[in-house]
Amino acid sequence: MPGFKAWPVIVGSVMSVEVQGDLIRFSYGDAHACVAKKGCTLVSFVVNGDEYMYLSEAADLSSKSTTPVRGGMPLIFPAFGKSYLESLKTVQQHGFVRNLAWDFVIAEVLTECTVARFRLSHRQCEDEQQYHNWCQFYGQPIKFALTMDFSLFSDRITVNTSLVNENVSELEFQFLYHTYFRVPCVRDMYITGLRGAKYLDRLQTRYRLDPSPMLKVEEQTDKLYKLGENNREVDILSGNYNVRLTASENLSDLVVWNPWKEGAAKMKDFEPKSSYRNMCCVEFGAIEGTTVARGGRWQCQHTITII
Repeated sequence: MPGFKAWPVIVGSVMSVEVQGDLIRFSYGDAHACVAKKGCTLVSFVVNGDEYMYLSEAADLSSKSTTPVRGGMPLIFPAFGKSYLESLKTVQQHGFVRNLAWDFVIAEVLTECTVARFRLSHRQCEDEQQYHNWCQFYGQPIKFALTMDFSLFSDRITVNTSLVNENVSELEFQFLYHTYFRVPCVRDMYITGLRGAKYLDRLQTRYRLDPSPMLKVEEQTDKLYKLGENNREVDILSGNYNVRLTASENLSDLVVWNPWKEGAAKMKDFEPKSSYRNMCCVEFGAIEGTTVARGGRWQCQHTITII
């Protein structure tokens, strides 16, 4: 491919990983993925020619810009929203690691999948004001390391994330895979697997219990679900477009979000404005707050499977 820098990972004569500036592209059979160094954002996941990630036409993928990527799978860390947690009150909504350029560490072609690893540490945050805001609560610089491994199989992609706390007695954080899914038509889409889960309708600021076997998105939507043991498989269904989402048990929160026409119009980098009809965010995370002890490691996993 013109303009591509080849990364030296070869199985037989097949080049499975390529680096193009700020983008890392890798494949396994008929599955293809692309990760932007900015925010370690999965911006494309293609199986058999079908794209499953929504990416705004105005998304800025340059690692020189601090504007987060609109679309794909940005990582929300260490804060989700305007936090009720004292340690995160001075950190902006959605945190700061999605704004920073991560290091591409290595890629491996294994028998069953292709794996690409990325890393971000406190050393890359020294010029980020939100990082310093976070440190103020602890009265010292926070030393941490985040690692993300993307494992691409023929029908799925699994993301393993690891956080190491190097020096703070109890490091508190919120975490979310802020995944934008591309769908043929959001009005024709169903989300299953949430029946019986308690949720907060963030637009109406009230809690409810979901009695329905299927969730339809037909208007502006912002719902935060607390998942139970019967909600560990969540499916997005729309005709021939069918996706199954699973996650480790420590990701017990799930957000369903669509800005609809009014919300899309307010976002400069959401283009075309009508594309709210072809996307929906379905996001696994740990929003209530999690801690990791000094010298400890916190890990989680999320898998997107085409069914």
